[in-house]
Amino acid sequence: MQLRLQAATALAVLAGTADAAAHAIAGARVFPVTLTIDDPGVADEATLPEATWQRSGADGGPGPVQEVDLGLEYDKRVTQDLGFAINDGFVIQHTEHDKTRTGWNDVVVTGKYQAFISPPHELIVSLGVIREFGRTGTAHTGADEYGSTAPTVYVGKGLGDLPIEALRPFAVTGEFSLVVADRELKQLYPPAPQPAPLGAGLAVSQFNNGYSNRWSGGFSVQYSLPYRNAQIGELHLPDFFRHLVPLVEVAWSSPATAPSNQGTQLVVAPGVIWINRAYQFGLEALVPANKASGTNVGVVAQFHLFLDDLLPHSLGEPIADW
Repeated sequence: MQLRLQAATALAVLAGTADAAAHAIAGARVFPVTLTIDDPGVADEATLPEATWQRSGADGGPGPVQEVDLGLEYDKRVTQDLGFAINDGFVIQHTEHDKTRTGWNDVVVTGKYQAFISPPHELIVSLGVIREFGRTGTAHTGADEYGSTAPTVYVGKGLGDLPIEALRPFAVTGEFSLVVADRELKQLYPPAPQPAPLGAGLAVSQFNNGYSNRWSGGFSVQYSLPYRNAQIGELHLPDFFRHLVPLVEVAWSSPATAPSNQGTQLVVAPGVIWINRAYQFGLEALVPANKASGTNVGVVAQFHLFLDDLLPHSLGEPIADW
């Protein structure tokens, strides 16, 4: 009964009502669904869609590439604390001076268990496994030939238990994975010696067609205006602004084993989420923070449905009530 009351309080932050009882909730804190990393909760939800636009250089090809990814996700609770998610997406690649290519990403399935929750401290810890199924996407648009398995830890912490009022609307979330490839990258031949000066800088290592294991993850820093209004004091703003959660996300990956043919990649994503009881919109810029991540700023937009509120007695309830 105590947990149900706390869930109702948290949803009142968003909608002024206690009709629903799900989302990623810890005490009075509602963690929105972020765009570049996963949120720490288990819920019945759907992303329809998440659209990403990115421009890359020619890289020796016929011209620069503009890529649009339309991602889809469905999250389902098996029990109150155990759930899974299915991700896929459609890719459109337009290359200047060449034809447009389209295809599908590999299918990704995530299992997640909400292992610990502390309502007074607004803390959630979940454990999961992310499985990418190789050869389920379209090779000519970049889908991986071999899959991977990634044990993952998710954390969400609101700062509402701090005595400093100005910091209480803030929250942080994080995700950390070890991505283990089905086929490990191996170096077949070291760089062949080349006669100088013609061969200087031209020698390269040769690898098989596997993938290097990688560390992957990120974090978000959020400021919740719904939490600020409900838990600290009303800000006299138009209703639209009362639903905003400004945030900054940082996503990264780096080699976990040698050899590796990719360096550390780092992207910073500032943006904002508009959230209410039934759905949310999100919009973020994708800013490369190092050369390995590219040189052009992209953008990602998301429309996300909370099925546990929209369809609480069908798609929005757990498969088993235990």
